[in-house]
Amino acid sequence: MELRIIPKGGGKYIINDPKERTIYTVTKAKKLFGNPITTLHDASGYALYTMQRTASGKKPAFDIFFNDQTVIKVSCKSLYVDPSVLFESDKTKIELKGTDDYKDYKILSGRQQIGEMHTERQTNNEPMYQLVIDDPYFDDYIPLLAVAADKCFSKIK
Repeated sequence: MELRIIPKGGGKYIINDPKERTIYTVTKAKKLFGNPITTLHDASGYALYTMQRTASGKKPAFDIFFNDQTVIKVSCKSLYVDPSVLFESDKTKIELKGTDDYKDYKILSGRQQIGEMHTERQTNNEPMYQLVIDDPYFDDYIPLLAVAADKCFSKIK
């Protein structure tokens, strides 16, 4: 599966397929106790997952909810040397492991590479993420890999 994740500012993202069709959107709707809530919607506008920041600072952390239950814990493990973001649930552990220039990332399940993500600059100098993941590992929350990387590393780039 190949996706293009385009930040639009204000916590909004558009996720397109290779044919430029919008298949997901991400919005920042409100704040709960000072922490922003980010919601992943499918093409019809149905809310699939919500992501709430649980820790701020240099190494932010997030919880991803499905049906009001935490299903995935997200943590920025390293920011400068060997940048990485870890996604952990009861069923899976996925790591987004970046290069020192924050442009290229490997998506790992254990030691096995299951995909990759590349960062490009748009004409307005904002980042755009090209995410490719092996079909057996694709799930609706996968676009949140790019959103979490953007939230963890965008101030450093």
